Amino acid sequence: MNFPDEQQISDYLERVRASGALGKSNRRLFLLEHLIRAEAEGSGGQLKAYSIGLDIFGKGPDFDPQSDSVVRVEIGRLRTAIAVFESSEFADCDLQVDIPKGTYRPTLTRRENGTQEPEALVADHGQKKNAPLMPWKAIAAAVFLAVCVGLVIIGLGWYLTPQGDPRIAVQLDDFVGGTGPETATILRRGLSNNKAVSVLLTPQNGSTHPDAEFIVRGSVRAEPGDTQINVELINAETDAISWSKTIQIDDRKNFDKEVSERIGRELRVRLFGASKQLLEGLDPETLTPEQLFVMGTWVPGPAINAVEWELERVQLMEIALRKDPDFGAAHSVVADKLAYLANVYGPSDTPELLTKARWHAQRAMELAPLDANVVFNVAQSHWHSGSIAQSLATMNRVTELDPNHALARFLAQMIPYSCASAPDSVVEEAIAFDKALSADNPIRWLTLTWIAWLHAYRGDYALALESEQRAALIFEIPYTFMRHAMLLNKLGQPEQAAAVIARQKSNWPDIDPGHFSNVTIPRLCSEQPDNARFIALYTELELALQDQ
Repeated sequence: MNFPDEQQISDYLERVRASGALGKSNRRLFLLEHLIRAEAEGSGGQLKAYSIGLDIFGKGPDFDPQSDSVVRVEIGRLRTAIAVFESSEFADCDLQVDIPKGTYRPTLTRRENGTQEPEALVADHGQKKNAPLMPWKAIAAAVFLAVCVGLVIIGLGWYLTPQGDPRIAVQLDDFVGGTGPETATILRRGLSNNKAVSVLLTPQNGSTHPDAEFIVRGSVRAEPGDTQINVELINAETDAISWSKTIQIDDRKNFDKEVSERIGRELRVRLFGASKQLLEGLDPETLTPEQLFVMGTWVPGPAINAVEWELERVQLMEIALRKDPDFGAAHSVVADKLAYLANVYGPSDTPELLTKARWHAQRAMELAPLDANVVFNVAQSHWHSGSIAQSLATMNRVTELDPNHALARFLAQMIPYSCASAPDSVVEEAIAFDKALSADNPIRWLTLTWIAWLHAYRGDYALALESEQRAALIFEIPYTFMRHAMLLNKLGQPEQAAAVIARQKSNWPDIDPGHFSNVTIPRLCSEQPDNARFIALYTELELALQDQ
């Protein structure tokens, strides 16, 4: 009997697929099968980059492997995936495959001891044969965010497998033109300071590093008094551009700062959002606690304004804590979510859940007091609970742990004015921070709604409404849509106020203006000496809606 036979090939491919080592890439599985079958059929010597490009990657007759590195890159990734598979429990089969460096031709050898059925092995790992599989290395990188819903993070990055270097792998190419190398060095320095990121060197031939999940590249055009920088964030597997940005710098004296703040800060946000998408749709039970944390906390990516979605985040953290009861990050998310829901949603406002939120906050700080992302969530939980002074002290601790956490710095300026009239300087700084963000930056719903809050508490209701309506175009949560309704009512539009709340009933069935006037705002304002006039804004809304 020839080796390998059809059953052995099928067995091997099924085990590799089930292991998740190939990620979500069907193309990589097809490539592996193509190489194995070519070798098994005696035509392995004909495996060349050109033929593979045509057969697997759909390239045309004019395909030039020297200028288009897709085949080299994918073969490199396949080698790495095979190594991951070989170190897993799934590698218990007759066939063993290796692709020696410098060739596309695999070597097929017989493995000793390999008898367990693939289906049984999959069942042992709690996965169904057709269930979503984990990519061998998916990431989530941390970024700068942290929001009223438990937002977090410019600083988390985990692979999908529990083994390996727990960082997001980014290839940062030297930028083309002018001060390109200098620009790349500034960004590289910023990313390298983030311990969640692994910055990979660009291969000497200019191709894609086989371990890279994302590529950052760009160009610089320098003229007297004016420097234009363009940057792109590219998915290394699909070559799709996840994000791009162009900025102008007029003053060379502030070049480092401009690049760091106007590109580097947002790059970290976009990395996190793009990385989170790699985790979407996977079976939560197959994820590590770190990956569940990414899915459970607020990030600039997929999110739903609904109580069910928020409760699902808590459930994800419960899975994480079942896997690792001492995982401080999960405790911090539970603390944040429960405190948030208790403050905005009547059915969740129970003594038991509030006690649970406080316990998880304390536990998170005991387990991970030096993790800025954990401390950030705890600061948010204090804010939702009305402990404004404690929230501010904790948020300032975040900036000490991570000086690059721009959102923590922003919120540390905002928190003292949760129920107080802010001076002009604070309002101006908030507006400047928002303007420095790209127009499509997902975090702007937060900055805009805080600007609306500041205007409202200064009595500038028209300005507040303008900012709140702009924020609503990006995202909404109970804090924001209830403030939107309050402002409409204050400006003599109670019918429109009622409509704003009515359209949220499908997402928040028991949302109640009375809870906001009697619980939410009094709780947030409890530490402010002059809080009656702020609470009155929501009492007026409650009374007006009773007449509708």
